[in-house]
Amino acid sequence: MNVLFGHFDFVPLIYGVLMFIGIAVMWSKLVSGRWLSLLIDIGVFTLVFSLHGGTMAGGFAAMIAALLAGVFLPLMFRK
Repeated sequence: MNVLFGHFDFVPLIYGVLMFIGIAVMWSKLVSGRWLSLLIDIGVFTLVFSLHGGTMAGGFAAMIAALLAGVFLPLMFRK
């Protein structure tokens, strides 16, 4: 059984799905006019991606950080 799964690498698939979700969320924010949240997404992604040296792992971390920051930081600025 282990022989079949030894040749599959699901990381690029997960990376691609997460990238699609990130782009879809940013597009939704752009179309709906949620500028603050969009700028937070772009800023966090750029910062984290540059800190990780532009690697695939850095891009993965940057996408997760941008999605989380885009959800939670605008809620903090509303008060």
